[in-house]
Amino acid sequence: MGPTVVAHLHKFLTLRRCCQAAPQRASYVISRCLQPKAERAQLLKRARQQCASHVEAAPRYNNANELLDATSSSSSSCKPALREFQVRLLTPLAAEEQLGLTGDAKALGEWQLSRSVPLERVAELTWRTTVRLQSCRQLEYRYFIYVEDAAGYKQIRRWETHFKPRQLPACSDQQCSRQSDVFGVAQVDAAPQVHRGWLNHEAIVQLKFNGEKMFQVHDIETFDPQHVQLKLLALDPTAGLTVEYSKQSYGQSQLQLQPAHGVPYTKGDIVIFHITLPLERMMLQQFRLECYNHAQELLGSASLSSAQLQGSEGLLQLHIKSAQQPEETLARLRLPYVLVLPYEYSPLDFKTTYAHYWPRSWPNLDVGHRGNGKSYIAEAPLERENTVASFLSAHAHHADMIELDVHLTADGIPVIYHDFGLRTAPPGKLIEKPDQLEYVLIKDINYELLKRLRIFSVINGQVQEYPAHNAEPRSEHRIFPRLVEVLQQLPKSLGIDVEIKWPQRRQGGGSEAEQTIDKNFFADRVLQEVIQHGCGRPLIFSSFDADMCTMLRFKQNIFPVMFLTQGETKKWQAFSDLRTRNFVAAVNNAQAFELAGTAPHAEDFLGENGAALLQQARELGQIAVIWGDDCNSRERVQYFTAIGATATCYDRSDLYMPQTKQRAFFNSSLLLAEFEAQCRI
Repeated sequence: MGPTVVAHLHKFLTLRRCCQAAPQRASYVISRCLQPKAERAQLLKRARQQCASHVEAAPRYNNANELLDATSSSSSSCKPALREFQVRLLTPLAAEEQLGLTGDAKALGEWQLSRSVPLERVAELTWRTTVRLQSCRQLEYRYFIYVEDAAGYKQIRRWETHFKPRQLPACSDQQCSRQSDVFGVAQVDAAPQVHRGWLNHEAIVQLKFNGEKMFQVHDIETFDPQHVQLKLLALDPTAGLTVEYSKQSYGQSQLQLQPAHGVPYTKGDIVIFHITLPLERMMLQQFRLECYNHAQELLGSASLSSAQLQGSEGLLQLHIKSAQQPEETLARLRLPYVLVLPYEYSPLDFKTTYAHYWPRSWPNLDVGHRGNGKSYIAEAPLERENTVASFLSAHAHHADMIELDVHLTADGIPVIYHDFGLRTAPPGKLIEKPDQLEYVLIKDINYELLKRLRIFSVINGQVQEYPAHNAEPRSEHRIFPRLVEVLQQLPKSLGIDVEIKWPQRRQGGGSEAEQTIDKNFFADRVLQEVIQHGCGRPLIFSSFDADMCTMLRFKQNIFPVMFLTQGETKKWQAFSDLRTRNFVAAVNNAQAFELAGTAPHAEDFLGENGAALLQQARELGQIAVIWGDDCNSRERVQYFTAIGATATCYDRSDLYMPQTKQRAFFNSSLLLAEFEAQCRI
């Protein structure tokens, strides 16, 4: 981490120690201190104001489940009573792990991690606690496993993720029996439902062996990257610091602790080291990457530290030094990393989660691609893609969901548009040929300027101009709508697939586009608007960027996340990240980081094994939303439904929607009621 980042993080952590009202703001500093100096000063000023006011941003649930003051209670039948909770674990906890309890009563912490109730171990697999609660009211609660870091902050290791919390029935104060539960099992004979938590006062660093040419070797006889075992060691272990890994192969990609002599690695393998560490350690932590041969002999090692992380993602240049002759370099390693920080804007809670909520009873869904389909082509629909008008057109033709694309402008405004940039020209200039057009990236333009720009496309070699945002009198037809406007204007019965646009590096070199906006800041700005304005409806995130999917998964616990891939295609050049290359690789990555599933390209499923591939995803409990031009016919929509796609995303709902469909699936007040708990405020 650069010196500027370190300095501002130190200031902020010092400020946080005297102010528990804004504990999560420290994560914001790490990503935002890369921004201009004026913004950093404004950020610190805002944090001081928050600390002075001591206002906690946690949501409050007005459910009348508070303890009644005995002197003010008029009902003798509703008195506080001691309620005993006992829970049995199916597997032992690690030495540093503890069991916690939270729920919708004040005495249970009102779903907040910081005010949760610890349980005590009474046997190897049995934990227990007693809490004074109102006896006459039914309460809701959940269990979770956590560790405490050296500063006393809790990290959620695993938590119960049933769609509905556990129920604690009312009782009389004389007949309140012990509540005996099995961790993760809400109903008799049901499978455990437990997932990893979200970030609060900790960060994640991932070191990624996910490319084709990771090592540059000096002597293949002394260091063979085809036969090496990798182990990452923390040189100063501390509470809350964990190193895990995922070696991605079908059905066995889950994160786990490292073997004693490292993880076997050869060219083409995908190995991700997953480091969880307290925010306070972000300035200090040192690591050593050790390389062993298959005889478990140490060949060499490389040193690295968190101070080397320059921003949310990057590339570390490491030198593997010989274990026998430390001055000798055996190999050079180009190691990509990603840094995931907690969601900045408000704390989240245990009340409920939709991160894996996609009931098997739901039918195959119809998803409108960019609304009612692509528009910068010949024979385009009447409504321009990625506009409110296009989304509403798809809804009018019974689309269950629409897919939209989100970028961030230079001033941090999430806007809807597909490409990373646009063709434009100065006002008044006559444009007759494509080479007269300029190409500008959305990330370099403030929103007010973006609305004024002329917009062009080139179709079959011919230049065509479209109305600029400010030149379009019909508001629902305006290009570049803000994400918040779309969320507010679309009916709740229309689900939304929010695709986060992030440029990918290509296998042959180069990138889809330049990106200079900090990745954590980008994710947080989109999450802020979706959490505040997009709740209460079916909504899912997707991205072609595997690391963006990881960020969205660990920053929040409300919405599901899909890994969007182009797979084995002949239409575009492959990406450099091996996780994007085929459907099974995408499924493995989704399993590793507990994503809801994948959004694979249709081309992968046109062969005889299409149904079998989708079955592989279903066996791991994953969804698969198929997209692409190969979906664009009524026959193909029927085909992908028949082979088991969770949903099919295609252009022109007005042309290809199944003729027998009478209404959208979510056009039901009963179904929409299931999503009301998404809304925290």
